Amino acid sequence: MNCVCGSGETYDDCCGPLLARTRPALGPEALMRSRYAAYVLKDFDYIVETTDPDTTHLFDHDSNRAWLAQSSFVGLQVLASAEKGSRGTVEFIARYQRGDGPQQTHHER
Repeated sequence: MNCVCGSGETYDDCCGPLLARTRPALGPEALMRSRYAAYVLKDFDYIVETTDPDTTHLFDHDSNRAWLAQSSFVGLQVLASAEKGSRGTVEFIARYQRGDGPQQTHHER
Protein backbone atom coordinates (compact mmCIF):
# COMPACT_ATOMS: atom_id res chain seq x y z
CA MET A 1 0.00 0.00 0.00
CA ASN A 2 1.34 3.45 -0.92
CA CYS A 3 1.85 5.81 1.99
CA VAL A 4 -1.00 8.23 2.63
CA CYS A 5 1.49 11.14 2.73
CA GLY A 6 1.96 10.91 -1.05
CA SER A 7 5.71 10.24 -0.94
CA GLY A 8 5.44 7.38 -3.43
CA GLU A 9 6.94 4.97 -0.90
CA THR A 10 5.04 2.17 0.79
CA TYR A 11 3.43 2.97 4.12
CA ASP A 12 5.67 0.39 5.82
CA ASP A 13 8.81 2.13 4.48
CA CYS A 14 7.60 5.68 5.06
CA CYS A 15 5.23 6.89 7.78
CA GLY A 16 4.19 3.51 9.18
CA PRO A 17 7.20 3.03 11.51
CA LEU A 18 6.91 6.62 12.76
CA LEU A 19 3.23 6.29 13.62
CA ALA A 20 3.98 2.89 15.21
CA ARG A 21 6.58 4.73 17.31
CA THR A 22 9.30 2.25 16.25
CA ARG A 23 11.44 4.78 14.37
CA PRO A 24 11.89 8.54 14.75
CA ALA A 25 11.59 10.93 11.82
CA LEU A 26 14.91 11.29 10.04
CA GLY A 27 14.35 14.93 9.13
CA PRO A 28 11.82 17.76 9.03
CA GLU A 29 10.09 16.60 5.84
CA ALA A 30 9.70 13.06 7.20
CA LEU A 31 8.25 14.49 10.42
CA MET A 32 5.81 16.73 8.55
CA ARG A 33 4.75 13.84 6.26
CA SER A 34 4.20 11.60 9.29
CA ARG A 35 2.10 14.29 10.95
CA TYR A 36 0.00 14.57 7.78
CA ALA A 37 -0.39 10.77 7.80
CA ALA A 38 -1.53 11.02 11.42
CA TYR A 39 -4.22 13.49 10.37
CA VAL A 40 -5.34 11.16 7.56
CA LEU A 41 -5.43 8.17 9.91
CA LYS A 42 -6.83 10.21 12.82
CA ASP A 43 -3.95 9.35 15.16
CA PHE A 44 -4.53 12.31 17.47
CA ASP A 45 -2.00 11.11 20.05
CA TYR A 46 0.82 11.19 17.47
CA ILE A 47 -0.13 14.73 16.51
CA VAL A 48 0.06 15.80 20.15
CA GLU A 49 3.31 13.89 20.75
CA THR A 50 4.99 15.59 17.78
CA THR A 51 3.79 19.11 18.51
CA ASP A 52 6.61 21.51 19.39
CA PRO A 53 6.99 21.26 23.19
CA ASP A 54 7.33 25.05 23.38
CA THR A 55 3.81 25.45 21.95
CA THR A 56 2.00 22.46 23.48
CA HIS A 57 0.42 24.71 26.11
CA LEU A 58 -1.37 26.56 23.28
CA PHE A 59 -2.87 23.34 21.90
CA ASP A 60 -6.60 23.00 22.64
CA HIS A 61 -7.02 19.22 22.81
CA ASP A 62 -10.81 19.10 22.83
CA SER A 63 -11.43 21.44 19.90
CA ASN A 64 -8.58 19.94 17.86
CA ARG A 65 -9.82 16.40 18.47
CA ALA A 66 -13.35 17.44 17.39
CA TRP A 67 -12.00 19.22 14.30
CA LEU A 68 -10.00 16.12 13.34
CA ALA A 69 -13.02 13.85 13.75
CA GLN A 70 -14.99 15.98 11.27
CA SER A 71 -12.19 16.32 8.69
CA SER A 72 -10.97 14.16 5.82
CA PHE A 73 -7.53 14.78 4.35
CA VAL A 74 -7.30 14.35 0.61
CA GLY A 75 -3.83 15.40 -0.51
CA LEU A 76 -0.43 16.76 0.40
CA GLN A 77 1.94 18.78 -1.77
CA VAL A 78 5.43 19.51 -0.46
CA LEU A 79 6.63 22.80 -1.98
CA ALA A 80 10.04 23.06 -0.32
CA SER A 81 12.11 21.35 2.34
CA ALA A 82 15.41 22.45 3.90
CA GLU A 83 17.48 21.15 6.78
CA LYS A 84 20.42 22.65 8.64
CA GLY A 85 21.75 20.70 11.57
CA SER A 86 18.92 19.68 13.87
CA ARG A 87 16.54 22.33 12.50
CA GLY A 88 14.65 22.65 9.27
CA THR A 89 11.67 24.03 7.45
CA VAL A 90 9.05 22.49 5.22
CA GLU A 91 6.57 24.40 3.11
CA PHE A 92 3.50 22.43 2.16
CA ILE A 93 -0.13 22.56 1.14
CA ALA A 94 -2.52 20.06 2.70
CA ARG A 95 -5.99 19.61 1.22
CA TYR A 96 -8.88 18.58 3.43
CA GLN A 97 -12.64 18.61 3.65
CA ARG A 98 -14.88 19.05 6.68
CA GLY A 99 -18.05 17.00 6.50
CA ASP A 100 -19.90 17.66 3.23
CA GLY A 101 -18.32 21.12 2.89
CA PRO A 102 -16.01 22.28 0.12
CA GLN A 103 -12.42 21.16 -0.12
CA GLN A 104 -10.07 23.53 1.71
CA THR A 105 -6.32 24.08 1.76
CA HIS A 106 -3.86 24.65 4.57
CA HIS A 107 -0.61 26.31 3.40
CA GLU A 108 2.20 26.38 5.95
CA ARG A 109 5.91 26.97 6.16
